[in-house]
Amino acid sequence: MVRPWRGYEDLRAMQDLALETRRLEGPRASWHVGDIAWGFRQHAGREDEWKIRLWEEDGFVVAWSWLQAERGWLSVDVHPHRHDLLDELLDEPEAREAFAFEDDEPRQRVLARHGFTQQGDTMDFNARRLDEPPPVAPLADGFRLRSIGADDLAARVDVHRDVWAPSRVTEESYANVMRTWPYRRSLDCVVETPDGRFAAYALLWPDDENGVGELEPVGTREEFRGLGLGTAVCAYALQQWREEGGREAIVYAATDGARALYHGLGFEAHSRVVGFSRT
Repeated sequence: MVRPWRGYEDLRAMQDLALETRRLEGPRASWHVGDIAWGFRQHAGREDEWKIRLWEEDGFVVAWSWLQAERGWLSVDVHPHRHDLLDELLDEPEAREAFAFEDDEPRQRVLARHGFTQQGDTMDFNARRLDEPPPVAPLADGFRLRSIGADDLAARVDVHRDVWAPSRVTEESYANVMRTWPYRRSLDCVVETPDGRFAAYALLWPDDENGVGELEPVGTREEFRGLGLGTAVCAYALQQWREEGGREAIVYAATDGARALYHGLGFEAHSRVVGFSRT
């Protein structure tokens, strides 16, 4: 049965599909529970721009599609045993861009049937075991690494908005993120400057069931780049995750700088995500 989205009450059911898919497919899973939490909750208030459909069997969501109409982006997830639903999932006339792993030929054939051709935009998908998490290099005097506290919302939003300007993230939308499972404040990590500002940050999303954490997003203010703060805060987040039981971490990288940072932390490219477009 296919039905429309009923609101954020459906979010956990979509995340349950991500958990099951990762259990069955490991690094081949398209989504992490943190992707879903961050992707939806940071955009709260823009729901009128979305078209979301869910496919259910016996009360369990086995597939979903999410069209962000403003950009024409179509995102989908499907249970490994129900790839027969891909044609229905990709049947969205308003979609202008969709995504697939570069070596996922079955999905690419379905995309081609719906008029999508390879655009060329790619993101590396990187993974790392955490049997030995990366060391944290010493910081310059006065700088310190820590997890955010209960009173840090405004400062946390400020560093994100500075790094990703222009950004639609607000204190209200980030508070939504913080209230969404599986957000954990101990894994929302920052570098604090001597004057109390946040210079860099790394948000790690935990998947305790599969032992896989995801870094999403990560950033450093432009004025503090080149000091190793991005590497330090990511290493700190990975150590925090390892102490809380994490066994593995994943991260996506779309630029040469990001690739170099994550490779320096011991991540290795597993595959690439390719954007496919149509007029």
